[in-house]
Amino acid sequence: MQQSNAAATAFYDHAGGGGSFNNAGPAGGDAGDAVMARWLQSTGLQHLAFPLTSTGIDQRLLPNLLMQVNVLLIAKEQSSADASASSFIANEKEISTRENNVARIKVMVRKRPLNKKEISQKEDDIVTVDENVLTVHEPKLKVDLTAYVEKHEFCFDAVLDEHVTNDEVYRVTVEPIIPIIFQRTKATCFAYGQTGSGKTFTMQPLPLRAAQDLIRFLHQPVYHSQRFKLWLSYFEIYDGKLFDLLSDRK
Repeated sequence: MQQSNAAATAFYDHAGGGGSFNNAGPAGGDAGDAVMARWLQSTGLQHLAFPLTSTGIDQRLLPNLLMQVNVLLIAKEQSSADASASSFIANEKEISTRENNVARIKVMVRKRPLNKKEISQKEDDIVTVDENVLTVHEPKLKVDLTAYVEKHEFCFDAVLDEHVTNDEVYRVTVEPIIPIIFQRTKATCFAYGQTGSGKTFTMQPLPLRAAQDLIRFLHQPVYHSQRFKLWLSYFEIYDGKLFDLLSDRK
């Protein structure tokens, strides 16, 4: 809109500082009409140029004409902006659809039960689970030594409580990844946590279950005909060293 007003003002000044096109004389009037015709054509409003080239225009009518031109230009710009916005939204949806087809990182948390030492010391369980939200209830003291509990909530893709089995863990975490591999997509599953948080206990049965599902998929006709091959490696990384567990820990 600002560009349209600026263009109209520039044209008005070029036409003779606000004077009539006809008052500028025959040559001046023709030149003014030609300038207006070219400007209207450049803005896509050339249909307004035809009456002017034959009859000229009085300066009293010029502001009204420029206002009409500005209104038309604004409408054109708005239409163009709407089209650009629609195009942007369409592209955004297309990108979103594409992203949905690509494997994303998902984070699942498994809560472990209190261990024997914690139970013997009568420690409190300060972690609760509610669907995909894990809450830590942190005991604190105010300045006047009044005890209170501060809650910290953490949201994840899935939160598994202390009662779930390893089979349930597999169904939620690893099993959905298996079909993705056969779409020629890389997939990774790993456990992260401090010592004693239950990583080994959780991960130990998962590779065997995954291998069983991989072999089951390989025997399906749609994949068997594509000659997929299954390669297996089993490593332990500890204290900066890499051990091959399928080759006597070499």
